[in-house]
Amino acid sequence: MKFKSTVILITLLALTLCILGGCSKNENTNGKAAFDEYVAFNSLERLEKDGVNYKKEYYAIEDGKQVLIFTVYWDSGKLYAEYDERTTFSYDGNLAFYRFQSDGETSYTSLLLGSEGIDKLVVDDALLIPEEETLIETTYNKQFIAVTEISAKEYVVSEMEGYVGDEIEYEEGMRIRYRYIFDKDTKELLQIDSTLLLPDDSTRDLGAIKYSYNVEFQDPFEREENKEYVAAAKDQTLSRTIKVTYGPGTDDEQTMEYTIPKEYPFYIFTDNYVSEIYLDKDCTELFDVSGDAGEDLELFVPLD
Repeated sequence: MKFKSTVILITLLALTLCILGGCSKNENTNGKAAFDEYVAFNSLERLEKDGVNYKKEYYAIEDGKQVLIFTVYWDSGKLYAEYDERTTFSYDGNLAFYRFQSDGETSYTSLLLGSEGIDKLVVDDALLIPEEETLIETTYNKQFIAVTEISAKEYVVSEMEGYVGDEIEYEEGMRIRYRYIFDKDTKELLQIDSTLLLPDDSTRDLGAIKYSYNVEFQDPFEREENKEYVAAAKDQTLSRTIKVTYGPGTDDEQTMEYTIPKEYPFYIFTDNYVSEIYLDKDCTELFDVSGDAGEDLELFVPLD
């Protein structure tokens, strides 16, 4: 999916003046400034300030049609994702877990999120632009539309993995083109379309993200199916404490404590996603998650 950095910086290399479709030359002369304004309006900071929640629907292209693959709801620091009727993700600003159903059985996996992991996986800003993404065109009509491209391999590969998996292998020269559609009057982001540009100049539509705002949103921790997990995490007789030091011995060292149910497995996520976990500060003795006995733990995670 379109994973974006937390810095809203756009490098302007080319701006095409629109002279067709009812566009105004004066408006397009200021296309970069307008795009920056629309991006800022759709920032998480502004949404929080104005008390706006949102729903994001991710669509992939299958047999030439858009197919919904998962939905994300965000509201005041709480996040809930529906992948299918069997898998959901919940986060309330502190406790995070996946819920799975398989063959009629329900299971949970706790997620221990370091500071970078929270930014990467949970603080799901409505719109964040990596500085490698280049604005190439803006147009005005009934909507404000901005087209950007990015060629940095990490972003191209991430987008391809999210939409087409192993169906297409990465080649040097591939680019991703994004088409941002905003409501011209309200400035709300309505949709992002993703297209893969191949080295031979052919294209492949990847998918789209569609946004809606102020939607009906139930606190994921108040959902009936999650109450058993939440109760276990809050009951001292059923829970345990895991103390994790991130970046031990470095200037970025940070220690966080998590309370999770005793019997549930867990993963530690950082900016590098699933991390190697150690039992000692020097990070020489690996912790075997599969051998976890459900007791209180002190663990160490390097960040490099």
